[in-house]
Amino acid sequence: MLSAIARRRRPEGRPESLPAPVYGWNTVDPIGDMHPKYALDMENFFPTPADVMLRQGFADHVTSIANGQVESLMAYSSPTGTEALYGAAGTAIYNCTQATATASVAVSGLTNARWSHTNFTNSGGTSYLLAVNGADGLRAFDGSSWSTLSITGTGASASNFNHISQHKRRIWFVKDQTLQAYFLNADAVSGTATAVDLSGFARKGGELVATATWTLDAGEGMDDYWVAVTSEGEIIVYKGTDPSAASTWVMVGRWEVGRPIGNRCFAKFGGDLLYLADDGIWPLAKLLITERSKPGVALTNKIADAIRKAADSYRSNFGWQLVFWPRNTMVLANIPVATGSSQQQYIMNSITKAWCYFTGISANCFEVYGGNMYFGGNGFVSRFWSTFADDGVAITGEAKQAFNYLKGNQQKQITMARPILNTNGAPTTSFGVNVDYDDDDNLGTLSFSPTSYGVWDTATWDNGIWGGGLNVNRNWVTVSGIGFAVAPRLKVQSSGIETHWIATDLLVKDGGVL
Repeated sequence: MLSAIARRRRPEGRPESLPAPVYGWNTVDPIGDMHPKYALDMENFFPTPADVMLRQGFADHVTSIANGQVESLMAYSSPTGTEALYGAAGTAIYNCTQATATASVAVSGLTNARWSHTNFTNSGGTSYLLAVNGADGLRAFDGSSWSTLSITGTGASASNFNHISQHKRRIWFVKDQTLQAYFLNADAVSGTATAVDLSGFARKGGELVATATWTLDAGEGMDDYWVAVTSEGEIIVYKGTDPSAASTWVMVGRWEVGRPIGNRCFAKFGGDLLYLADDGIWPLAKLLITERSKPGVALTNKIADAIRKAADSYRSNFGWQLVFWPRNTMVLANIPVATGSSQQQYIMNSITKAWCYFTGISANCFEVYGGNMYFGGNGFVSRFWSTFADDGVAITGEAKQAFNYLKGNQQKQITMARPILNTNGAPTTSFGVNVDYDDDDNLGTLSFSPTSYGVWDTATWDNGIWGGGLNVNRNWVTVSGIGFAVAPRLKVQSSGIETHWIATDLLVKDGGVL
């Protein structure tokens, strides 16, 4: 009888509930005074407005590209609806439009695979994918075939152009190892290129790295600015319509900012332009108008320490790229820890501005094509965020929430915890708590009892349970932690299972101050 009573006795302590760390990864706030919705670490978890989800993975798109590392992906899209995707590896450009085992060669005999590209439609309605790589001239795809276009003009050589962009119906190039940009006539994709020499304005020297269009009104219009950035972090801005005439081409200003990382350092972001520098990711509307030292100016304000360390360690590696993916509300910065072999991605939710980082995605380059995200790696192209596994391999994510004193500055014991998860299966899940700013991996395994749904053509119609949506799991797990401040810690490994972390319930036994 006493044993039965003991089994029915409720655990002692008071309950505490914490929301999941939807504010994301934070490397700058004091860990002793961090908001509980932040995370000290968030690997392979993506913060949404409602919860924190284990990231989705990738699936094969092109599995065999003979020349090795795919270092550029280039999407083509015309007003008539024709779309294509090309990947560059080694000395060739491959047609990666369709999912296939082996991609066909579209262009061969090239020097390198590090292309800068843009889509351009002239007033006659012809659409081009234009690309330069600093060695092989100006290459163009017109929807049916690739060709080499001729560039003439004083000092102009397409084989020395390593960056391309467009501004107000003109194609612009950057000439390698100079402070010169070249532009074509309006609507032209070949012919005479004219130089704009920035040598007299770049006070810190260096070379021109990239150019872009900065739009202030969220559309294309008269107030669009032409932006150029040098290797030393000088941004030079012009306004006007015709760069060949001083009366219609006026310098707006020159700013000294952080140095760019690679020439894929600009990304269009709504009505603004994002800039990837060695001190963070900056929206130009704030970078060039607001004092840079003010908090919140950089989008990377909450991970400033992490991105600065990455820039210091890896800035010379190839693979840095900034991409905005509207469909999945992501701003992505590719971080090449080692060229061609080890990469991470720092990811921001473009709605909430919350950050996280992804591992296990071996990407040299990214490209949005048909609304979906693709990346190129060592001999392959994969479609990202398309499945709940990494090409059939389980995804492992771990998040450590900010430390919390749980409404009391006395010592306390955490005896049980209940992470509240939404899943459609039974992922391998571990949970624990860290106390008083330690980082011990003391995780305990959670058990799941997923709902079994009816399978079409197998289950009995009136007996099977139909559905297949997410189920809320509220299973308690025994944890061990004695201290003043507590940080919940969740680790999930799953393949083919969607998992969301909503909140955490804790059972707390209060002690004394000493």
